[in-house]
Amino acid sequence: MEVGFIMNGSIAGLVGITAACHIVSPGDAIIIGAISGAIMYYGSLLLEKWRIDDALDVVPVHLFAGIWGTLSVALFGQTEKINNGLSFVEQLGVQSLAVISIGLYCFLVGYVAIKLIDRVIPLRATKEQEEQGLNVAEHRASTELFNLLSSMQHQQSNADFSSPVPEEPFTEVGQIARQYNQVINRVSSEITQRDEALTRFQESETRKSAILNSSMDSIVSIDHLGMIIEFNPAAERTFGCLKKQVEGKSFIELFILQEDQAVILASLKSGFSTSGGLILNRRNPFHLQRDPNHHFPAEITITKANYESSLRNEYTLHIRDMSQPIKLQERLKFLAYRDPLTHLYNRTYLMDKLVNTLLLASKKKSNVGLLFLDLDNFKIINDTLGHKAGDELLCEVANRLISVSKESDIIARWGGDEFVIMMQEEVTDHQLKYRSQQVLDAMRKPVTLNNQSLTIPTSIGVSLSNNQEIDAEKLIQQADIAMYCAKDKGRDNAQFFTSSMANTVNTKFELDKEIKEALSSDQFYLVFQPKVFMTKDNILGLEALIRWQHPIKGFILPSDFIPVAEESRLIIKIDEWVITQALKQLFEWRQQGVDIVPVAINLSGRHLVSDSLVPFISEWLKFYNLEGHFLEIEITEGVLLHDIERCIEVMRDLKALNIQISVDDFGTGYSSLSYLKRLPLDVLKIDQSFVEECASHAEDAKICGTILNLAQNLDLTAVAEGVETSQQVDTLKSLGCQIFQGYYFYKPMPSEVITRLLSDSNIHAYHKP
Repeated sequence: MEVGFIMNGSIAGLVGITAACHIVSPGDAIIIGAISGAIMYYGSLLLEKWRIDDALDVVPVHLFAGIWGTLSVALFGQTEKINNGLSFVEQLGVQSLAVISIGLYCFLVGYVAIKLIDRVIPLRATKEQEEQGLNVAEHRASTELFNLLSSMQHQQSNADFSSPVPEEPFTEVGQIARQYNQVINRVSSEITQRDEALTRFQESETRKSAILNSSMDSIVSIDHLGMIIEFNPAAERTFGCLKKQVEGKSFIELFILQEDQAVILASLKSGFSTSGGLILNRRNPFHLQRDPNHHFPAEITITKANYESSLRNEYTLHIRDMSQPIKLQERLKFLAYRDPLTHLYNRTYLMDKLVNTLLLASKKKSNVGLLFLDLDNFKIINDTLGHKAGDELLCEVANRLISVSKESDIIARWGGDEFVIMMQEEVTDHQLKYRSQQVLDAMRKPVTLNNQSLTIPTSIGVSLSNNQEIDAEKLIQQADIAMYCAKDKGRDNAQFFTSSMANTVNTKFELDKEIKEALSSDQFYLVFQPKVFMTKDNILGLEALIRWQHPIKGFILPSDFIPVAEESRLIIKIDEWVITQALKQLFEWRQQGVDIVPVAINLSGRHLVSDSLVPFISEWLKFYNLEGHFLEIEITEGVLLHDIERCIEVMRDLKALNIQISVDDFGTGYSSLSYLKRLPLDVLKIDQSFVEECASHAEDAKICGTILNLAQNLDLTAVAEGVETSQQVDTLKSLGCQIFQGYYFYKPMPSEVITRLLSDSNIHAYHKP
């Protein structure tokens, strides 16, 4: 059913019911509307049969349905509602008469109106006019067709189909032109798309060519037979031949090693999909050849270009020369696990190996042994002969260690002048002792550096896992502790780790912490021991001595804590504390009106060569407004053995402040005599070991006399320290000694006692002329 019939049928129903809607029942109204729709439908079919043109179905909707609606007033109208006194037949006659009357009226009025209008404005062409109009239409149709053919010929001649041909609306030729333009537009669109696709393809090929030519990796394309199709510039550089020389030749025969050609050929036949040989889409490590005599490692990645026929398959080989990366990898591995100077293993490798070896040893119930070596006096050699000589010495040590070790031993440079040997096969106490002696014997052989023959004394610490579950750090620590014990026992020896060594180290560690606490909590204090000129009534000066009163342990001897402090920078803190306290005491004595004398302070070698010493002393002298000659610095002979030039430089700076410098324990050293004429010294203090028996042993008396004569000849002051008996005093005076220090005259005393002593009228503060 067409939509038009539904809509017109609805309208026809409304037209039909309009006349009788107020006098019929709802049910009758439905019947009238339904019949109106049917009349409209069949009326349209009738008009179509009669070939009467009524495109909108106005006649059946309004005329036929209206006539039915008028008649339905009589057919369905309720008499009581019409209430005109007419019977059914009479009412039907009236309704029919109305239809006929109105119909005739409309027809006559319309006919007369059309006639009148036609006389003024003709509404229909004459026969002659109709014939003339037909000829014009035919001529126009011919002209349109000619124009269309001309436009098509013009497009063809100029090969330009971008502009459409003219279209005449409402004509057959116009319809043909419209269809032609649509076809041309479709063809032009497809051609444009094809051209764009071709342009994109050409650009893509240009980019691919640029990438291919600029790639640092070799890119080689081969067909299913292995014949070379493409060979980029990187491949030319890698293989040393041009594309034109290899194009169309077998890649396998040219560049695959002879022993691998069969395997690679089989891989090619299988499409590089089997496990043997090369595999698609995977990095394949392989060896290629530039020629039969030049091989190189390579990494090959293969991709496949698929075609409809497997015989047209192509493969692209991305080849990277791995010669340099492998060398770099080996170099990085070397740097990661080897010492670049000696080429021994480094600390990282040793620790990794030691951890794994200890795990394996714990399973096998075997032992692992360590020899921890430190070269004695290496810093002196390095500083005096230069770093190059030091490097040569380290390399010589490495060679000597290799010569006395087994292949199973791991030899590593731990750092600086320290080396470690790890033994892991049949390790016993006897084997460790034997190997230690081998190392000591090898190191004691002379080595020539800068035309000087030197020995390499070495301290060795030995530790053994001894079937115990011990970690690598602990075993290294034990060997390190034993090595320092070997140094304490005179160097150039080997010591096995014992639990007592660990206790000593722990004690030192605890003592180190307690020293720091003592410095911050005023547990240290000073005592002063006078130096006298001939008799105890003439006090020439004082020596400041540090003491430690521990709140729990009580009095701690300097000999117990000074060596521990000297192993760290704490000795500098202690020295600075002594200097400030001594200068403060001199300032207070001066404020009290006491006739002050110079105070001597013992200075460590570490502090002497530091950059902070001279500025520190200068600052505090200015702070307390004291002259430099009231301060005396005491150093030992051993200090002068390490860096004599630096010592001389610092001493001159101290002398510029007018500070006195003395050498304590003189005569116990073994190399300082040659430097005496260069050092800006003021005082030589004869060591107590010579003074102690100078009255009973002629040899000690002669040594004391020699030192006194040496001091006199060098215009230095000599002081005998540790004087305890009158016999010692008499002997020393007979030898020409005038200045003494010791228990025979005064013991070390607190500052309060010194204050009273210097204030005593019987005591004279003796000042040298």
